[in-house]
Amino acid sequence: MSLHPPRRSPDDERRLMVLYVIRSFPALTGMQLQQFFFDYNEMNYFDMMFALNDLCANGQALREKAGDNFVYTITPAGEEALSLFGSRLPQSLCRFVEEKGAAFREKMQEDEHYPRQIRKTEDGDYVVSLGIVEKDQPVMQFTVSVPSCRMAQDMVNAWPRRAGKFYSNAVFMLAEEEK
Repeated sequence: MSLHPPRRSPDDERRLMVLYVIRSFPALTGMQLQQFFFDYNEMNYFDMMFALNDLCANGQALREKAGDNFVYTITPAGEEALSLFGSRLPQSLCRFVEEKGAAFREKMQEDEHYPRQIRKTEDGDYVVSLGIVEKDQPVMQFTVSVPSCRMAQDMVNAWPRRAGKFYSNAVFMLAEEEK
């Protein structure tokens, strides 16, 4: 007797949805795809991953290593599948991608240029890591320990707006000669 239930294949509509989003936002990471579908409230993580794995196995999407992540892109076979069966996609998804596309692209660029992360320590403090990346090169990394989750979250939320000023102040202060 098997303790594992049989794997449920994702339906064609889910595969098409994933292909459509991959085509709309080239070179998405799995986490970015998950965030998009979470925001849309259309597909859970497991259904998305089953669809992605099937698409990659069938040659309709390509999974490539990029730094610490994997990125997904559509292949010519995936483009063909969308051209043949794209009319089966829910119009609400297509409208959502068009309406939210610019904001989602902006957020992706912001996350790429201003990486930020919070980690809780065993002591109950929070370690906030903030960075600036330009042309795939880290320009600055800053890590600080703070006493509360709220403070850590406030820092992470403010970082994209204040990173430039923080960087210029740090460079100015460090380069300034003492009198």
